[in-house]
Amino acid sequence: MGCDNISKSIVALITPFKNNQIDFDELKRICKYHLENQTDGLLLLGTTAEAEALDDEEKKQLVNFVYKIVYPKIELIVGIIDNVTDKVIEQSKLFDGLDIKAFLVINPYYNKTNESGLLKHFTYIADNVVKPIIIYDVPKRTGMKIPFEVIRALSYHQNIIGIKEASSDIIDHLKLSTIANENFKLYGGDDSLMLISLFLNSEGIISVIGNAFAKETSLIIHSFDKNVAISKMMFYKLLPLILQMYGEVSPIGIKYVMYLLGFNTLEYRRPLDEPSRQLKRKLENEVLQLVSQD
Repeated sequence: MGCDNISKSIVALITPFKNNQIDFDELKRICKYHLENQTDGLLLLGTTAEAEALDDEEKKQLVNFVYKIVYPKIELIVGIIDNVTDKVIEQSKLFDGLDIKAFLVINPYYNKTNESGLLKHFTYIADNVVKPIIIYDVPKRTGMKIPFEVIRALSYHQNIIGIKEASSDIIDHLKLSTIANENFKLYGGDDSLMLISLFLNSEGIISVIGNAFAKETSLIIHSFDKNVAISKMMFYKLLPLILQMYGEVSPIGIKYVMYLLGFNTLEYRRPLDEPSRQLKRKLENEVLQLVSQD
């Protein structure tokens, strides 16, 4: 299966709720915001979307809704967050008929597995889904790091087109950059390492901060090869907020930041809750600093 390039500025989209239901009116508004502010791609149903709190029907409705608004102007990746191999394949069928660029597939969590299990898990999925897959390596969520040798072996599979590296380890990024190529792309998955990921020739960044600061995030990514000074200036402008944003488990922080900027995103689905009073104050201060600079 061919490997189409996935655009560089990709935002891991949040899910707005109202009365514990998906707020489709606000979701439409958020989609239009990204259409207007140079977002190249959207990752739907990732960790930032509170995907595990959505049932299959909600997942299907959300993806179809966003698809109708942004396609083909913005490319879509759909996350499949499950720790059972066959369930990943079943979930992928929810999105049959949509021109999705790839599925983002996390490694098994809780039950975990060994190296041979990881190889078989991703290989079996890649053999049995109709879209390419991107591996999602996020040890802080899954409790295990995908070993480099496993990733290297999987990189040769024609239907595995890349990896989102969110381990927050510079050495992991460095090692993966040595095997990245036209058929297996490296995507940065940690906002605080955005510049480092770009320096290591990542195809792009799958960001959280881009939910609230889409144009600024796009500027960081698209300016990097043309004028790195502009890229660095904007990155360091956003960095204090990025660092505070993860003071509590994501997407708690980013949804509050968006609320401060006028979006109706101050509702979470259990077990998530609003930020603590202390984190709210910190985020309010950082957002005020950014807004007052404009």
